[in-house]
Amino acid sequence: MEDHTTAAAEAISKVFGDDDLLDEIILRVGFPTTLVRAAAVCKRWLHHASDKAFLRHFRKLNPPRILGFYIQRFQGPLRFVPMLPQPPELAAAVRIVEGYSFGAANDGDSFVRHEALVQDCRNGSVSTVLRSSRHGWGVSVGVHSPLCPERSMAIDRPLSPQQHPRYSVAQEFLVLSREDKDGGLSYFYVLLENPMVLDITSATNFTAHVFILKDGVWCIVASATTRIDQWRGIQGVLVENKLYMMATYNKITVLDLANSTFSTIKLPHGVGHFMLSRADDASSVYLIGVKEHQLGIWLHKGDNWSIVDTFNLHEMCANLMISDCRVKDARISLLRMNYVGDNAEFVLFQMGRFVLYLDVRCRTPRTLYELSQDEQDMGITRIYPFMMIWPPTFPVVKCDPTRYAM
Repeated sequence: MEDHTTAAAEAISKVFGDDDLLDEIILRVGFPTTLVRAAAVCKRWLHHASDKAFLRHFRKLNPPRILGFYIQRFQGPLRFVPMLPQPPELAAAVRIVEGYSFGAANDGDSFVRHEALVQDCRNGSVSTVLRSSRHGWGVSVGVHSPLCPERSMAIDRPLSPQQHPRYSVAQEFLVLSREDKDGGLSYFYVLLENPMVLDITSATNFTAHVFILKDGVWCIVASATTRIDQWRGIQGVLVENKLYMMATYNKITVLDLANSTFSTIKLPHGVGHFMLSRADDASSVYLIGVKEHQLGIWLHKGDNWSIVDTFNLHEMCANLMISDCRVKDARISLLRMNYVGDNAEFVLFQMGRFVLYLDVRCRTPRTLYELSQDEQDMGITRIYPFMMIWPPTFPVVKCDPTRYAM
């Protein structure tokens, strides 16, 4: 019996003593939460789990999962809806996100209202603007990390670098984030101004000011003016140093932050409602749009659009009816895209009274949520998915020679 135990111990020692085998074992824990637990075993495991090359490999094999999504109702509080089912390893993280509170509560004054409006959601971070009627609907920017609340902060919004004492200025803004190479996030504030003067030609002249947040201070990185006809509102995505804005119904307006210059990209022929998605290639961007009865995905690279994939919306509804008969009253005409994942990997959209999730790679749609009558009456303005944070926060090594002897 003793010989058998000794042989087993030697075999285990050979396996766990092999760095290559150890990497392969830890790679297969599957979730950031279990990766942190594995790193807590000993100092050697922590060294392997926190290695940057290993983390890049781990993320490629185990991309961050969607824990749920925020529903932003018109003049209503934010609501987090878990994306079910979730593996038991992520149950604690889902509960933490569910219990997180945004913004300031109304302070007893019935004439004062506070609204936290989501602007961007990326890598476990939620960017909001907090509006308060107490200060004439003044705006402050909030950066929230529900899984690491100590990282959350509130910052006053930046002011326009230009002053217009002789005329009023219409302003719209956008808060965006960009993931850096080390996994951290950079935050950007986009301010778009249009001077309202008697000269009718100025109605289409817009000036964009882009700020980046550094050490709690907004620093301007680009400022440029361009003509935008048939303005539709400010929405956009950041791809490296280029800001792609869905400013009109037939063109994409592009601001190069490196040299403060504007350019435009024509949409693919026949595309109606559309959204943009970040691409890994800095010179490319994805477009997801509705054309007739199809949902199409295009990639813009160089000066050309190429079709990547198409989905028949009628077939999609028919497939959903097989597994969920409640979708029978959804109508194609009511389709509205809400969010597109990076590299067009997934799409969140509303069809009728249902919120749907489409996994592009697996080509499998599923029903996530059914709107209540009140929600349908009030209207859903935005839906944002909340992803598991990356990279994980590893334990701090303590002076414990017994625990970290391996």
